[in-house]
Amino acid sequence: MFAVDSRGAQCANAPQEESTVTADWTIVVPVKQVPDADDVTIDPETGTLNRSDAPAVLNAPDYNAVEAALSLRERAGGEVVAVTMGPPFARAVLETAVALGADDAVLLTDRAFGGSDTWPTSLALARAADELDADVVVCGEESTDSSTGQVPPGIAAHNGWAQLTYAEDLEPRPDDGELVAVRDVEGGRERVAAETPVVVAFEYGENEPRAAGLHRKIYAETEFEPEEWSAEDLGIGDEVGLVNSPTKVGGMDTADRVDREQEVVEDVDALADRIAEVTADD
Repeated sequence: MFAVDSRGAQCANAPQEESTVTADWTIVVPVKQVPDADDVTIDPETGTLNRSDAPAVLNAPDYNAVEAALSLRERAGGEVVAVTMGPPFARAVLETAVALGADDAVLLTDRAFGGSDTWPTSLALARAADELDADVVVCGEESTDSSTGQVPPGIAAHNGWAQLTYAEDLEPRPDDGELVAVRDVEGGRERVAAETPVVVAFEYGENEPRAAGLHRKIYAETEFEPEEWSAEDLGIGDEVGLVNSPTKVGGMDTADRVDREQEVVEDVDALADRIAEVTADD
């Protein structure tokens, strides 16, 4: 799905070539409205999150995705379009993205989407990205309400597009039709190039999201209207929702807190001796 940079794998701080070509890329950023983690509960009968009991907020990793997308636009040109799937009030996260600097936004809203797990969710977002003729899709690495990390690869799989996961930095190469990512891999970092269209899973906390300007916030909250698409608009009316969601909750239980024994030693030699004692007892 993706190829190693033709200059070979390099460390993250290697010199990077700046593109001199304006891409006019369409950069799509899927964002998600999630319940505040401090107030979330789970319905014991359905095994699904009870979102009505907690205030809704923008998924924290999506701030990093929006910032990465805006930075790409600044370096390569084009436009940033935020997309979310949810009920009508989910438009609030689109307003947040527009306030931060996104050029446009689309709300995927339909009762048919209700109960969708990561499979139909990624399908809907994939169809929306395709409809928008996306060159790059930048996602947060995961959502705080489920933490599966399955949606970005799912979008790529549904559309047959390349994917760049665990991305820490992005380098556009519009003249080559490529996007280069610095990826966090076990044991270090690598630079990998992928042909567009490409889906990126951007790591949480790897950039500093900008603050929304006052005029952008006012515009987003008072004037901006996102376009709305239904499941039928995307041609997937019978492929989404709970009935098409393979994830099933087999059961739930509350884990009891385990008290940990603590012991303070004077120095490293004493620590080594104590570890040897405990190991010998086991």
